[in-house]
Amino acid sequence: MECIKNDAHFYRYLDEMKILLGTGMRISEFFGLMILDLDFDRRRIRVDHQLVRTRDGKRYIEKTKTECGCRYIPMSDEVYESFYNILSNRKKQKKEIMIDGYAGFILLDKNGNPKVAMHVQKVVQRLCEKYNEENIIPLPHITPHVFRHTFCTNMANAGMDLKSLQYLMGHSDASVTLNVYTHNSYEKAEESMAQIVAFSGGQTKQGNLRRFG
Repeated sequence: MECIKNDAHFYRYLDEMKILLGTGMRISEFFGLMILDLDFDRRRIRVDHQLVRTRDGKRYIEKTKTECGCRYIPMSDEVYESFYNILSNRKKQKKEIMIDGYAGFILLDKNGNPKVAMHVQKVVQRLCEKYNEENIIPLPHITPHVFRHTFCTNMANAGMDLKSLQYLMGHSDASVTLNVYTHNSYEKAEESMAQIVAFSGGQTKQGNLRRFG
């Protein structure tokens, strides 16, 4: 995020990146959000549809991938602030664009059309290109899906139980949450192992270590 904060051009996308990283929403779910989907009083986001764009440029609304995809996601303070910033800077429209009965989309492009996944894909691509031009060690190929992936892994590493994480991610099968998204680091595995050893009474004192060889 630091490279975005310090860049005059990319800074305009900072709030969008913060929300994606802080909610784990699918890109199409994020861009499908309407103003009415935000409940600032209860600090939660309603997710029950997604905005999709065809190759010929037509936009349409699609239901979430599964019934479990319909969910409410809590807003952290940072996500709350980012949504507030986006709505505060959103230009007032003479007439809101309606797509399949849905209107009042939160994220609009410079022409007043609802943004779609392609917009953030281009931003991420340009960010990576800029970073690689300025740094010796290049970034690997990155897609916007990395925000969802990172959110899930961060929540798992922070100790969130599987069922709660499955709900937030909108997965119908918990094995998807486990097998596809969570990649615990060596440090996390080492920490967990140390806790288990200590709890079981297997912790050894340095003075009691046996020498081998």
